[in-house]
Amino acid sequence: MRLLKLLPVLFLFSCINLFIQETQYNSLHFTGGSWIEFAEIDSMKLESNDFTIQFWVSGGEVNTNEAPAIFSIIDSNDNITLAIFRDVNQNNSITTIINSAVGKQEYSGLDWSDPDDFYLISLLFSDSKGLNIYINDYKILSSGSFLDVQGSTLNVGAIVNEDRTILENFWYGYIDEVRFWNTRLADSTISFQYAHPNKLGDYYQYSYYDSLIGLWRFNWDKPLSTIEDDSEHDNDGNIYTLSGFSIELSEKGAK
Repeated sequence: MRLLKLLPVLFLFSCINLFIQETQYNSLHFTGGSWIEFAEIDSMKLESNDFTIQFWVSGGEVNTNEAPAIFSIIDSNDNITLAIFRDVNQNNSITTIINSAVGKQEYSGLDWSDPDDFYLISLLFSDSKGLNIYINDYKILSSGSFLDVQGSTLNVGAIVNEDRTILENFWYGYIDEVRFWNTRLADSTISFQYAHPNKLGDYYQYSYYDSLIGLWRFNWDKPLSTIEDDSEHDNDGNIYTLSGFSIELSEKGAK
């Protein structure tokens, strides 16, 4: 009888492994000295010169006097075509460099000091309409400037030139997801994406889903150095770190 009474207990413990799940990470945590390098932009995008780059990002503690850069596009002469920075001393603003011209935009809904608050940053490029920048569903900047990105690589998390002789303004904060669309997204589309951050995926097809030519999620269960393109266009990226620095996996993410 004692053996019979113990059987349910033994069975309970034998099933424990069935309920243990590996940690699913949602973002990369940057603490300086690290960046992600993608291919040349004109090799990733298809025929159109109208395209959109998006980031889900949040801030956090900064251990630098330099303004951390979310990303950079630098031409062959080492001039900054486009870059966006978070301000070190002001949590509700961004600094932009467009064709080497510096500007500053404030947004009341922005708080870089809170690592749990993720923002959808969208950059809409066009030969005819110039550049528009959104934070969430708010258009924070509209510029008529033409941006020539031919031959330029997309670097996330730092200011980096092609031969890496320039490495500065490293990102401090979290990046949940990067997207590259071969179309200029509509305002209504950006508003929908901001309101439904988890709707993008194979299980939910947008009418423009075929124009998604780069999707880097960071939903990993172990550290990786190569970032596979989930859009199946093979636009993979690579993580680089300076000596003494690293990028950490994080469970934080857009909700």
